[in-house]
Amino acid sequence: MNTLLLPRFTLYFVISLLLSSATSGIAQEYRISVKINGYENDTLLLGYYFGDKQYIKDTAYRMKNGSFIFKRDTTLPAGMYLVVTKPDHNFFQILVDEDRQKFGVETEFTGLNEKLSFSGSKLNYEFNAYIDFLGAQRKLADSLSALLRDSSLLASHAKFRQQLDELDEGVQLRQQEILKTNPKSLLSLIIRWSRDVSMPDFSTWPDGERESRMFAYYKTHYFDEADFKDDRIVRLPLFFQKVDRYIQNLTVQHPDSISASLDDILSRLTPGSESHKFILSHYLNSYAASRFVGMDAVYVHLVENYYAKGLAPWIETEQLSKMIKDAKALKPLLIDKPAPDIRVFRLDDSTPVNLHGISSPYTVLIFWAPDCGHCKKSLPTVKAFHQKFKDKGVEVVTVCTQLGSDAKNLCMEQVKLLEMNSVINLYDPTHSSKFKLIYDLKTTPQIYILDEHKKILTKKIGAEQLGEVMDKLLSIKNE
Repeated sequence: MNTLLLPRFTLYFVISLLLSSATSGIAQEYRISVKINGYENDTLLLGYYFGDKQYIKDTAYRMKNGSFIFKRDTTLPAGMYLVVTKPDHNFFQILVDEDRQKFGVETEFTGLNEKLSFSGSKLNYEFNAYIDFLGAQRKLADSLSALLRDSSLLASHAKFRQQLDELDEGVQLRQQEILKTNPKSLLSLIIRWSRDVSMPDFSTWPDGERESRMFAYYKTHYFDEADFKDDRIVRLPLFFQKVDRYIQNLTVQHPDSISASLDDILSRLTPGSESHKFILSHYLNSYAASRFVGMDAVYVHLVENYYAKGLAPWIETEQLSKMIKDAKALKPLLIDKPAPDIRVFRLDDSTPVNLHGISSPYTVLIFWAPDCGHCKKSLPTVKAFHQKFKDKGVEVVTVCTQLGSDAKNLCMEQVKLLEMNSVINLYDPTHSSKFKLIYDLKTTPQIYILDEHKKILTKKIGAEQLGEVMDKLLSIKNE
């Protein structure tokens, strides 16, 4: 993999909404003096990275000599920080390590990143020199890449590729020098998290195997140089980007695979560390709110294996209890699980019916309410779907969620109005089956597609998606 073809990380982060957040260190002072020639605003912000977001840490106001001083009687947690101008939120990045938190920065407003100079900070001097070196190498690499795309220069392509390889080797040597000289520095940590996998030669593998072998090798060695035990990583943007790429791009997007990858990453992190807390919290929230069907299984996995086992001690007891209760309710409804059997009644004659007693290669189970506007819009679509697929082994079962003595009349009124008599219409006016609790019905309509054994194939899809999904299911079965 060519290092120079990777984005220059210091230039490609767009600052998002800056939120107020405070993180305090031990009782020592930090003092960062900043002078930006040509900057006319009287206010300057100090931001920091935390996981996938950026927050405001401090605010400084112009001194009489034109400089700004960020100063507090506590140290800053080590990491990458942003000096942010107002009102446009332009910024440049600085590194702050545990020691030597008193230094100066000077630059020009018209070239914040290009004209940086530091006093009293060897770390930032080396960081800036490294970034300038990468920038110069990138320009050369971009020029060579453009020449490689020029078909009229085909005879020289081998030479251009060799020069690109030499540039890449130069970057690797510079990185190795920094890692050897200052292995524990924040700059070395950044380099470890920025380095890509060094791939062996796979050209001798047959075409049918080469790509899969390359992918497997790349994924296996993706974190070889990453240091998960250094908790400074949570305040480096590269940490979350690299982890999230592993989850989103290198992991099969199936709940079991994603859960396994998250287990792997969490096992590398120190329990109780800020990085461990961030990864666990971020992906719990992410999969709890996922728009993709079936990803609630990842949420259930994280709750059961981490939160319920006391591995998230920062969660308050009441919130933890709610999470465990939610996960317990969701677990029986996960895709590939058998749908819970319920004993309800036919609307037309009140005959008892067990869901699992309905024999059909496919069962579309729909929970709806007579006063639900979205249900009234969805049911005609369901009716048309049933007309198209009923001869292909698809049965539609509706369960009206209305309770009480008027339930039958209210449900039947809508069934007749929407002409839904061709499907199996059920209800349970006394809620003896506890179907609302069993199926965690907070909203309607709720749609499930079950196979012949009543295993959940998919769920919580829109009525307009039924035809497309069923076509795919039938196609898979036929294949």
